[in-house]
Amino acid sequence: MPRQLTIAREQPDTAAAVTNEQSDWLRTYLETERKNLHSALGELLAIERQKFERKTNEFELKIAKLNGAVDILRGAQPPSPTKFPTIKAWSDAIHYQGEVVTHNGSTYQAQRDTAHAPPSPEWTCLAAAGAGFRICGTYDVHKKYQKLDVVIVNGSSFAALNDNPGPCPGDDWRLLSGRGSRGGKGEIGERGPRGEKGENGAPGADALTITSWMLDRARYRAIPMMSNGKPGPELELRGLFEQFFSKTASSNKG
Repeated sequence: MPRQLTIAREQPDTAAAVTNEQSDWLRTYLETERKNLHSALGELLAIERQKFERKTNEFELKIAKLNGAVDILRGAQPPSPTKFPTIKAWSDAIHYQGEVVTHNGSTYQAQRDTAHAPPSPEWTCLAAAGAGFRICGTYDVHKKYQKLDVVIVNGSSFAALNDNPGPCPGDDWRLLSGRGSRGGKGEIGERGPRGEKGENGAPGADALTITSWMLDRARYRAIPMMSNGKPGPELELRGLFEQFFSKTASSNKG
């Protein structure tokens, strides 16, 4: 009997020890999971806050742009003027990003600072050189002309539509500009006596000259670039090309 009682007293102590170990393990596991969850939530909140700040900045930027557009529409703020870049001839020097130059009949814009001549990777071609008019002066009946040669006849200018165009004016020539006419006395009245000669005026500015040509291929126009860096009057070429292709098509059919 005494031995049985001793065994009975030892069983509750063993069960209590197992229960304590399980409790400690569970407490440690829950604490670890709590820390992991806390860390994951912190990372998630940081990511969401960055997204929110980015969206907020984008929204503020759109509001700023919208306010600027509203000011322009209201007349409170004038729109930014559009400036045509100054075009100059390429030279053996350093050209900086954004500069526009002409070289061998083509127009280029520098993509970065460069001392290389176009065409090269540092340049973007804005307008490539193409077939242009060749000014040949006063028409000479004994001279052979080629396509796009320009001659002067009695003050009017004509362009050849093809090689060996024949007598000018004629079917193979296109009138570019006609000679102006002056009105008779009946239109402007009788002239009065000449007045006294006045004092000489101040010297005038140098006459503008054409430095290069820009081709507007979409509208079939040639735009001269003047020596003051500004574009000159546009030259309409659509009719010339239409007549040229019409005659070419007729010749091929024949």
